[in-house]
Amino acid sequence: MASDKVIKKGYESEITRFLKEFDERPEATSDARKAEEAKYRRVHELRDNPDAPRPTSKIWKDF
Repeated sequence: MASDKVIKKGYESEITRFLKEFDERPEATSDARKAEEAKYRRVHELRDNPDAPRPTSKIWKDF
């Protein structure tokens, strides 16, 4: 049973093009955005590398 759906593999929507162009602007990198990017780099590093150094926390100091 063949599917009649057409899959557009190279398709890029108008909103995707807008967001890509916006990301290339110098003012697109605010301090908050830089902080979010750093946070997610750390999260991905901890997820992908279980031996990654973890910061110590005052909460867990005496446990």
